[in-house]
Amino acid sequence: MYSNEDMFKNMMNLFASPLFKKDFYDFFLRMQQEGIEAAKKFWNMNHDKNLFPNAPDIFEKMVDFYIVLGFVPRSKYDEVLKENEQLKEENRFLRDTIKELQVNIFKEGGEKAQEAWGMIIDKQLEMNKEIAKNFFELFKELRSNSQ
Repeated sequence: MYSNEDMFKNMMNLFASPLFKKDFYDFFLRMQQEGIEAAKKFWNMNHDKNLFPNAPDIFEKMVDFYIVLGFVPRSKYDEVLKENEQLKEENRFLRDTIKELQVNIFKEGGEKAQEAWGMIIDKQLEMNKEIAKNFFELFKELRSNSQ
């Protein structure tokens, strides 16, 4: 059997898992939404003020109960959700900017490499012409010296 300390450690390890965190909060969000919808359906069906004179108040308390069940006040949850959406948009913008920068860098690097390659080929052609010219001059000198 687990001691309280072991159970606490296991729960902390479980809550440290990103997958569990996401699914845990998704579960409670879904539970809140379904609970609120079920309460609305129930109170709409039985909204007879003769039977339940405080039905609207009870309904509001049930809504509050399901909101609190999420362990976060609704306003705080909405604020965090909005911030999460903003962060997603900023991340998308940053990814697009980085991709654009990478494309520009590769493009510029390719152009510079092409220029460098062209200069190397031009130098090589010049050197080959110079070598051929020197070879023919040397060949002329040898021919004129041998005659």
